[in-house]
Amino acid sequence: MSFETRLIIIAALVLVVVAGGLYWRRTTGRARAVADGTQIDLGRLGATKDGKPVTQFGKRVTFLQFSTEVCSQCRQTARLLGEFEAQNSDVLHIEFDLTHRLDVAKKFNILQTPTTLVLDSRGRVTSRIGGAAKTQTIQDEIGNFQI
Repeated sequence: MSFETRLIIIAALVLVVVAGGLYWRRTTGRARAVADGTQIDLGRLGATKDGKPVTQFGKRVTFLQFSTEVCSQCRQTARLLGEFEAQNSDVLHIEFDLTHRLDVAKKFNILQTPTTLVLDSRGRVTSRIGGAAKTQTIQDEIGNFQI
């Protein structure tokens, strides 16, 4: 194989990797609408907040964040969602640890952490945020719901 051919192959591989990275960066942390309207039962899921079982949803919106113990972006996302919860009495943030619950990860098709499901006041999934949530994305999601 000639030097020029090798150089073209390397350049093509670099281009593919850069394009993939740019696509991943553009899509991570953004909300994608979910049309199937999956209903979440927090009691059946075993969701807790401050060590107590949670069965009620936020009056406006609930952010159900799936995390793992070793995920650094999960802590950042939890902090950000917690700030929005503190500022808005009609917003609820629940963090669910998937470390030992692969059954839940499979049920909700969680392929990365953090993944946050955005739920309406009745617990229906309206959208999904893959990766660390962005501030603007959270504001937009809260704004999508009226009380």
